[in-house]
Amino acid sequence: MTEPRPSTPTPILVVDDDPDIREALRDILDDAGYSVVLAFHGQMALELLGTMGRPCLVLLDWMMPVMDGAQFLHLLRENPLYDTVKVILCTASGRDVPPGAQGLLRKPFELEELLAVVSDSCD
Repeated sequence: MTEPRPSTPTPILVVDDDPDIREALRDILDDAGYSVVLAFHGQMALELLGTMGRPCLVLLDWMMPVMDGAQFLHLLRENPLYDTVKVILCTASGRDVPPGAQGLLRKPFELEELLAVVSDSCD
C-alpha cells in the first residue's frame, strides 16, 4: 500500500451503482489520502457537482440506472464549468474509451493501476 498523502483540496467523484465497488473505491482512496464523493448514478453525480465544487477526477461506471455513464458524460462535457474535468471510465464491458473520457480502467482493475491514474490526475 502507498504512503498516505496530504488531503487533496479537490475531491474525486466516484459514480457507480454497485455499493461494494463504491465503498471499496472510497476506502482505497481515503487510505491513500484523497477526498472522495460518492454518487449512485449519473443524475445524482450531476446534482452533487453543484455542491461539491470541481473534482480533480471522475471515476465513472458506464452501465447504471436512472442516468448511465454516457448520458452523464455528455451533460458534463456540455457544461463549461466541468468540460475539462478528467473522466476515467471504470467498466467490465469490452468497450473502448468513449469520446469525452480520458482513459479506461477495466474492472476488475489492480490497486496500483487505480492509484497511478488517480495520482496522475489529482497530484
